[in-house]
Amino acid sequence: MSGSKPDILWSPHHPDRYVICDSELGLYRIGPAGGAETKAGTLPLSEETAATLLAINSDTPYMKCVAWYPKHEPECLLAVGQANGRVVLTSLGQSHNSKCKELMGKEFIPKHARQCNTLAWNPHDSNWLAAGLDKHRADFSILIWDISRQFSPDVSAATEKIRLSATADVDSGSVVTKPLYELGQNDACLSLCWLPQDQKLLLAGMHRNLAIFDLRNTSQKTFVNTKAIQGVTVDPYFHDRVASFFEGQVAIWDLRKFEKPVLTLTEQPKPLTKVAWCPTRTGLLATLTRDSNVIRLYDMQHTPTPIGDETEPTIIERSVRPCDSLLGSFAWHPSAQNRMVVVSAANRVMTDFTVFERISLAWSSTASLTWACGRHLYDCTEDGADGGGGGGGVESAIEKDIATKMRQRAQSCYGHDTTQQCTEEPELKLQGNKQALVYSGIKDIVKVSSGTTESRRGWIGSERPASAVRYHSEERSLALRLCGWTSRAGGGPEVDTEPFLRSLEQEREWQRAATAT
Repeated sequence: MSGSKPDILWSPHHPDRYVICDSELGLYRIGPAGGAETKAGTLPLSEETAATLLAINSDTPYMKCVAWYPKHEPECLLAVGQANGRVVLTSLGQSHNSKCKELMGKEFIPKHARQCNTLAWNPHDSNWLAAGLDKHRADFSILIWDISRQFSPDVSAATEKIRLSATADVDSGSVVTKPLYELGQNDACLSLCWLPQDQKLLLAGMHRNLAIFDLRNTSQKTFVNTKAIQGVTVDPYFHDRVASFFEGQVAIWDLRKFEKPVLTLTEQPKPLTKVAWCPTRTGLLATLTRDSNVIRLYDMQHTPTPIGDETEPTIIERSVRPCDSLLGSFAWHPSAQNRMVVVSAANRVMTDFTVFERISLAWSSTASLTWACGRHLYDCTEDGADGGGGGGGVESAIEKDIATKMRQRAQSCYGHDTTQQCTEEPELKLQGNKQALVYSGIKDIVKVSSGTTESRRGWIGSERPASAVRYHSEERSLALRLCGWTSRAGGGPEVDTEPFLRSLEQEREWQRAATAT
């Protein structure tokens, strides 16, 4: 702004529009780079986005602070605080709304001229506008104006204000000199904000303290002495958590325990110029220091609620550098996750930037990889994990990891279905088996194999007569020989395992003999 670094304000209703406040007001629309609406004067913000200048307002000189009207109509109504303490309502672009035309050019003039440091619209009653001014003897430093109020009938005061106006032809019907509330007598207000939980609670950074004013009883206030009185801002997700700063330190306050900060963040030696909570991410605070191209982020997502006096919350700190130039200001996007626009301090170069979250990985026992990034959860599985028909299925199966193949075979009852195994794993026929035979278990062999015969044989050694079924097949004979239970001598369908059992008994391997029986 005038004599200071530029600032950025996002539109509360249009996610693609923002205002740059410097010596003049510039309204920009952000869109995809190279789109159909791209004009010759489009400014590149990133590889994907660009900004188009829609309107410029140079009618309000000596700007010190700007606040965007929170309601949808009028959509481009701005309140501008000037160096002489006046607050002027202005607009960017043409509006056919009758209320907007009635408010345009309206001025709110304090009793004594001094700088206006900060402005804040009431989020509940949008007609209330709070202005924080410098100190002037016994005058008040916080004035709450009602923008719907008409010109005051106090002729003497109004005449004096009009006479002091820098503009010779001021419409007396557009000047308001009597505020709705006056707070902070014999003090200075450097920053302020409305508390979301109550439309009549106002938090202000005064000259030596942070004070909470209740408009239902303006003679009393709750305050705490501190130097951290600049840039007061309320966490949009936890309305009892407030941040403020002084020089290079940020103080985090809990309004339920307002005696001292619950946390103090020590910054770089250079003084801070701005702090802002992220509107799309809980507990994320961004800070900017003077003559710096780095924005520091403090993640208080997991900060515990203070229980005792000795409780010190822990935070995760990181730094991001949106561009190489020195930054003048930044502003979080009101709805796009972790997105911000920054403007350089020297030549208004703007950059569209997204703060990427740290990625948390989780690898499951089934070889699936899952990771979280912001509000999104991603899952990655091995290519071809579901298999496929035709020749392509064989190629994808060969490229699979052995752990994936083993899991899929177990899920498909591998070893219990000879037909399925031969169909889905044809390459196994050629591995270590010249006869192209596949053995998948005794149960399938004895019931499915061709040429299987049955015979009953008396059970030897039992006290009562008993018989057992014996199966005879070429495959069973081969399986017994592969296990070493029979020899190749003799051949034929009859298989004699008695020699093998006697050898086990001699070696006192009773368990193995019982299994072979």
